[in-house]
Amino acid sequence: MKEQILLVGAFHEAVELCELCGLEIVGMFDNAKRGDYCGYPILGDDSSAVGASDALKRIPVLLTPDQPTLRKRLAERYAQLGFCFRSVISPEARVSKSAVLGRAAFIQSGCNVSAAVRLGDFVRLNSLANVMHDSVVGAFSTVAPNAVVLGKVTIGEECYVGANCTILPGLEVQSGAVVGAGAVVTNPVARGTTVVGVPARRLEKL
Repeated sequence: MKEQILLVGAFHEAVELCELCGLEIVGMFDNAKRGDYCGYPILGDDSSAVGASDALKRIPVLLTPDQPTLRKRLAERYAQLGFCFRSVISPEARVSKSAVLGRAAFIQSGCNVSAAVRLGDFVRLNSLANVMHDSVVGAFSTVAPNAVVLGKVTIGEECYVGANCTILPGLEVQSGAVVGAGAVVTNPVARGTTVVGVPARRLEKL
């Protein structure tokens, strides 16, 4: 019998990841879509989850949104409603035996999670993300496709690390920061700031 799962956010990449992992998608909660999505039922929007049966609440949830702050809000909301969560990790990802993963990790195909890496709760690693040895990725952070996080980097909570960027060894990216796509980070990144370019520089607000 297949393990069952619910999705919060109807998203085809998440659907295909669950299928690849051999999970049975019971349904999805989504605020915009109705009917079926990718052959699975939309159970309603977030407000519909309030009245979900106890049996439904026993089925683990995968949060699909890419945006860290939204994922955190949803985690808090669904936890208050009595739902539980689970990790979904592609069999086509490489996760070191010495890596430590927090709750509800979302790890796509082609990712590399190297030796002694620590991932916080609800971290999302998109396709081909590469997190090297002894690095830390804080809770709810997202690492986008093809990003390279080199050894002994510390990434805080609710960060977004953009596609094809590189963070050089030993640096810290503080909580709430954003690293733009293609950036090369050569210096620490302060809390809540956005850096872009090669080398990465702080993006000043207009």
